[in-house]
Amino acid sequence: MPSLWLIIEATIVMVIVTLLSIKAGFVDPSGLLSSFIVGYIIYIFGDKLFFIPLLIFYVIAGLMTKVRYEEKKLKGAAEEKLGARGWKNVLANGGVAAAIVCISAYTNSISRPELLAAYLGAISTAYADTLATEIGLLYPREPRLITNMKPVPAGMPGGVSPYGTVAQLLSAFTIVPATVLFLPIGDKLSAFLNLLVIVTISSFLGSTFDSLIGATAQAVYKCRICGKVTEKSVHCNAETQLLRGIKYIDNNMVNLLATIVGAIIAYMLVYSGLVPLKIEM
Repeated sequence: MPSLWLIIEATIVMVIVTLLSIKAGFVDPSGLLSSFIVGYIIYIFGDKLFFIPLLIFYVIAGLMTKVRYEEKKLKGAAEEKLGARGWKNVLANGGVAAAIVCISAYTNSISRPELLAAYLGAISTAYADTLATEIGLLYPREPRLITNMKPVPAGMPGGVSPYGTVAQLLSAFTIVPATVLFLPIGDKLSAFLNLLVIVTISSFLGSTFDSLIGATAQAVYKCRICGKVTEKSVHCNAETQLLRGIKYIDNNMVNLLATIVGAIIAYMLVYSGLVPLKIEM
């Protein structure tokens, strides 16, 4: 059971994060509530070791969404509501990580290194995918569809760019050092190097899976009013026409599936012994 001090600490921290989120406009009211719940659960059951990577993802992804927002909007690829994300997006990106922490705490296995790896695999996949999208939108040319490398409009599901790919690979270099700082005593250099390998591989493969599903199964529509190709089933206050993909697979579903894949890859890298990871609690 979490200590009283940890409960108080988590409450104070999450209130501060919530107030700053309101000021920054990272999430809408529904996203605010869901992000508070996800963050609070992870802090209570995982302490700082699990919470800090989530916080880094949340803050940096939120800031990158707002970088050159008007330019992204002109391309027709900016997030709606000035980049404020809703509860579906929060749960799609953080739900798997929260579930891993809850299961680990319930089974009293929070100290198992493969579960920390799985958690980081889920978080880092969502993080890498978000950075790939938001930084990739700043690429001056059209992205390429991952399945055939043909040019597609900016923001098209499955589109990839050099900027986005670099962002995917470099994202691990912000999450891993912060994680290692809060590791218990042990060989932190070895842990850093191994976690860097684990997070880089799982986040890159997880976010690449996201692009592949986006290019093949995610629903893509065409607005009947303005003719814009969009991920939304409603555009210009009218129902859109399905161009390709499966109606029930939207961006949030793709994100959720990708975080599961990232978590599994990271878990197997440690569990199989391919990348050893020791945590001395």
